[in-house]
Amino acid sequence: MMDFLAGLRESIAEFVRSGLPEPHASLLLGIILGVKSGFPNDFYEALRVTGTLHVVVVSGFNITVIINTLAHLLVFIPLRLRFFITLLLITAFVLLVGANPPVVRAAIMGSIALLGTVLGRQNDALRAFLLAVILMLIFQPSWVGELSFQLSFLATLGLIVVFPLLDKALPGKGFLRSDLLTTLAAQTTVWPLLAFKFGTISLISPVVNTLVLWTIPIITYIGLVTSTIGLVIKDISALILVPVRIFLDYFIWIVNWSASLKIGYFEVSSFSVAVLVFYFVVLGGGLWFLYQHLTRVQKPA
Repeated sequence: MMDFLAGLRESIAEFVRSGLPEPHASLLLGIILGVKSGFPNDFYEALRVTGTLHVVVVSGFNITVIINTLAHLLVFIPLRLRFFITLLLITAFVLLVGANPPVVRAAIMGSIALLGTVLGRQNDALRAFLLAVILMLIFQPSWVGELSFQLSFLATLGLIVVFPLLDKALPGKGFLRSDLLTTLAAQTTVWPLLAFKFGTISLISPVVNTLVLWTIPIITYIGLVTSTIGLVIKDISALILVPVRIFLDYFIWIVNWSASLKIGYFEVSSFSVAVLVFYFVVLGGGLWFLYQHLTRVQKPA
């Protein structure tokens, strides 16, 4: 089974690289298969400067985005059936990209976050999420020291805890509103760890992520479909990949243009773990007070 999946991934990668130029091919393969190699140096740097590098690897963040999108697309299906169809599709996706520990952890965390989105019960989702994390660490305690685990944990925690509060505190409608709130929720919990590990901060990251985030599910779905077609019809790969290339062009243009502005990205002085912990203590206190305030405001007179 694993040999078959490895061969399937290799065939998809070969098809994509035959039909798309760089950085389009590496971007698509990064999004749909988690392939981390092949990026031109200048585009890789642009992704890093704009804080969008996480988008092009299979992580808890974009798996959760895919899950949330599926949940909304399947809204016409009964709740329980919708939940199981989404889990089935995510399981198939994980098997395709390779069931390595970071991807499996991301899928588990993202699936639990789905409970809060589909069921509208963030408290239950938070308890289930924390229980899953505890069980995962009992099974493999060394994961707690891995950056991929830490980032998946913090990003998913932000989506479960911070997103509902932002959604209530910032009412409104709009095409990019959900993407903006999703980005802000994840960035609120993730950026201090990134700054601690890498000594850099990208202030334009929330804006750039908002502008490109909506394309990730579309690129994922169209990319997987066209790549599947390409396994049968290989001679016209460039033509088959035209639909997904449109969105890849947009993504690449936004990232390159934002990086060319050369603003909002700077290095920070190294700081201790105590400062990192202090940030999360203050953040937790702020979120608690915001929750209390929103609860009082929404109570009927």
